Parts: sequence; structure tokens; C-alpha cells
Amino acid sequence: MRLLFCNIGWAEHYDGRQNDVPRRGGSYNDDNIGHEVCNFLPYGGQVFGYVQVAQNGKIDIGRLGAKKGAEFVDGITVVWTAGPDDGGTVVVGWYKKARVYSKAQDFESRSNLHEQHKIKVYRIVVNEVDAFLLPIDERSELRIPRGKGGIGQNPLWYADKPENKEIVDMVAAYIERGQQPLNDVDAQQGELEGSSKLATHLRRERNRRVVEQKKREVLKATGSLSCEACGFDFKVFYGDLGEEFCEVHHRIPLHKADGIVKTTMADLSIMCSNCHRIIHKTELSVEQFAECIKRDGTWQRSK
Repeated sequence: MRLLFCNIGWAEHYDGRQNDVPRRGGSYNDDNIGHEVCNFLPYGGQVFGYVQVAQNGKIDIGRLGAKKGAEFVDGITVVWTAGPDDGGTVVVGWYKKARVYSKAQDFESRSNLHEQHKIKVYRIVVNEVDAFLLPIDERSELRIPRGKGGIGQNPLWYADKPENKEIVDMVAAYIERGQQPLNDVDAQQGELEGSSKLATHLRRERNRRVVEQKKREVLKATGSLSCEACGFDFKVFYGDLGEEFCEVHHRIPLHKADGIVKTTMADLSIMCSNCHRIIHKTELSVEQFAECIKRDGTWQRSK
């Protein structure tokens, strides 16, 4: 995994919404709104990232594996960092399999929000499904040290020296462990509902740390992982193959929420794979959904 760390101003959403102005992004943000204000705004199935580049105005893509004379390099994991209110530097999100350009690129077309913020160029582009923004309450988990072996004052950090390996391995492991990509069913559903926030919701439900914590609590309390909607238990049906297997559903509709939603274990429900996918096609709570399933396992919606 080839990583490029980009330090930007601190914001909550980075999607161009009003009053979500990046702060503490260095001297550049003292007099400018900061182009990173739209770094997680989907447009045309892609997300366009910007980081203020010092020195000659170029990203040294040669250090990322690009051939001499290349204009861009593909397959880079771009890690976005910023400074929270309590100080230090934390990871706020990342792009996976991104294209990083040496020079800033002009938009061929851009969204209304890009226009409102006078954002005319970008430096990095990624498919929307490969852009991950951490919720505020999860950003403190991954702090990046400054100084020896850590990030410096330059907005760009290539982390390609031997003394950087420990930090790079930590961040790479977190990215691989903490988020799982959505499958085709989820992607199709996101297209049908036309909600980019739904994709964020579903990715969060696949946060392995949250899933494992919820499973531990339920197993300790009940001794099993039965679906809260239909009662299906993977271990009972599949034996050892189904040991400690289930999916976790977020009761709070994150894809419709405005602002930050702090997740607690009480907000999560154990569900089987089928119920989990079908419930996202409804507006029902887990309890309402369960009432629609008859004892013989077929769907019965009350009139």
C-alpha cells in the first residue's frame, strides 16, 4: 500500500455545506476558505481532493512510484489529516486507489457547491465508493505524531523513510481493519435511492471494530447472535462455520442525519444478512420490521 499523507484544515463534513469552513489549516486558511472544504463532496460518481502544496506547487509523484515525466500516478492511498480542537494531528479520512496528479488540474465540469466556494482546481481524484470520511467521534483513535519519525510542517508527507515504517504500518492496518468496501447489492441500492450518505451509513455498519464490540456484548448477555428481526442464528444452522457470525445494523438512519451522530452499542442491532439488506429498502425500525415477518418466515405487511 503506497500512502500519501495530506494535511488540511479541520472541518466536520468537507462536503461544501454552509458554516463547515476548514480551520487550523495553516497560514493559507487565514485568508482563504480552503479548497479542502469540498474534499468529500461526491460529484459525477467521483470525489475531488485538494491540498495546498508548498515549494514549487507540485506533488512529487516520483516518490509515489510514478515513472519519470508522468503527469499522475494511480493506486495511491491518500490519508487526510487535520488538527482537532484539542491539538495534535489526527486522520480524518482517506481515499483508496486514488489518482494523484503532479500539478493541479482544472475541472472539466464542477458542482454548484464547487462553484460557490470558487474551487476551480483539484489535485487528487477517486471514485466516490473509495472515499471514506471518519465521523468526528472516531477521529481521535488515529493520531499521527509530529517530529522525528512523524509528520512535519509541510502539508505533504510521503512517509517513505525507514523511520516512518511504524506509523505507516499502523495507519495501513487501521484502514484495512476499520472499513470494509460495500458489495454490489449495497452499491445498487445506493444508486436506486440516490443517496451518497447511504453509502457512508453502510460503510460504517461494516466498521469491524464496532461490529466486534457489539457481538461481544450480545454474546456475553444472551449467549447467541440471533437476528433481532427473524431470529435466524448462523451457528444453529451452520454449526462451527456460523460461529460468532452476524451482521450489525445501525438503528439511527445516518444517511438522513444532518450533523454528527455519536454511535452507542444501543444504537446497533444484530441481524442476519437477508434482513439487513431488506430493511434498508424500508423506512421501518427493527421492531416494526420484525412484526412484518410471520412465524413461517414470510413477509406480512400490516395494512
